[in-house]
Amino acid sequence: MRTKNRLLAMLATLAAVSLTPITASAAPEPYLGISNSTELSGGKPSGQKIGDLPKDFEALPAANAEPQSNCPRTKDDLKALRDAGQDKAVCVEWQTPQEFAKTQKTAAASAANAVWCSAQPQNTVYVERTSICSKHGVVIIVKDTTTGMIYGKAYGTIQQEIDTQNANAEFIEYMSFNLTSSDVTSSVMTVQVDSTCSLDTSCKDSASAWGTPRPITVGGSLDGTMTRRWTGAKGRKSFLIDYTLKVKIGGGSGYAEWGGDGQPGDGQYLVRCDNEVTALIGCVVPSYTPTFVVDDKYSEAKQFIGMVQASTNLHPGWEGKGQPLHREADPAEVNKNRAVICDSTFKPASSTPNPQCDEFPFARSKESGRRLGVLSGGECQQYSVLRDSITGGLRLYWPGLNQGQMPNPNAKCGRASMPKVQNEGVGGDLGRKTAKWRLLDGDAYWVDAGQPVG
Repeated sequence: MRTKNRLLAMLATLAAVSLTPITASAAPEPYLGISNSTELSGGKPSGQKIGDLPKDFEALPAANAEPQSNCPRTKDDLKALRDAGQDKAVCVEWQTPQEFAKTQKTAAASAANAVWCSAQPQNTVYVERTSICSKHGVVIIVKDTTTGMIYGKAYGTIQQEIDTQNANAEFIEYMSFNLTSSDVTSSVMTVQVDSTCSLDTSCKDSASAWGTPRPITVGGSLDGTMTRRWTGAKGRKSFLIDYTLKVKIGGGSGYAEWGGDGQPGDGQYLVRCDNEVTALIGCVVPSYTPTFVVDDKYSEAKQFIGMVQASTNLHPGWEGKGQPLHREADPAEVNKNRAVICDSTFKPASSTPNPQCDEFPFARSKESGRRLGVLSGGECQQYSVLRDSITGGLRLYWPGLNQGQMPNPNAKCGRASMPKVQNEGVGGDLGRKTAKWRLLDGDAYWVDAGQPVG
């Protein structure tokens, strides 16, 4: 009984907030073109600059890779270096959280060098649909090649931000290196960063200031941008970018690597470009799962989606409760989904204005009831948007509502007699978001119909 009361209360809340619909069986194909709005015409909203904090972003799971550096080999290399006439050996490794917290207190924050995740914990990769951001602390160690004793250590911070464009094949990376402190007394220190986005010619790199050694002193900062472009014109291509930081002090040199196979950030610096969603080529960060927010102006359709999410055991598309939906890009599969859910058992309600068969999960998702084994829409939860005879307003209704009964929690889908304007309105919004996010077949997305996350 408490579950029923909680769901009824949730419905009342959703109605107050005015929920909305998503795709429909009778709705036209979602619009997948490019509009004149700034939302779709470029990769970033107008006026956004490097360092601007995105409205929504997420941290990627740890890659569980050991830091790749030359420090573990330094002990074995000391004799070879000594025989080659070098009196000092240099190696680079990642800072521990304790070291990073200590060195950041002495670092001079520079707004010009800040990336949008600069306030987030270090050694974590953060993403949103058109950007990747990270910050890492490094320790540069100098040893005596004869005794193996440590002469001194230097501490630095690498910040980087990759920004893609959803209507352009070009993506840009900003990177900075700050030398926060050092007790190394030696000749000039130089820093260089090599990066690879493709082993073939499909990714073209522009010339970068990072390609040659650059001198740096304590308290100093080096920065620069790298521009890359997908050279293809059809299909799709993913680029897994990896990096090597090279540090030279006197005759010694050391390095640290990240982004590549088995390295810190393995698989996380990933950009995907394609021309399969719109007529224009664009690039996104596919590891970020966007959220489709159902517009409040489609209130009854939003209530319908919210009720299906809340009352079924699967909680489709509800972040923190269920699993995300995944785009179905094959029109033939979409038509089959609709034909099953909106079959002859669907009877539009007489008081629904311009009724259409609406379904959730959407026909344009791989979680459509048909894909989950439903043979007829009659197996789904049943809803209707009715015109109230007294107030003249619309309300969402389902069998058993007036008796305090909830829809079947074991159902794998929901079906509703929905006003055309709401059904097609949500479908159109989803199509535009599909274009903006460049959702390819199988790409995941959440659906926000007013439910709390988590």
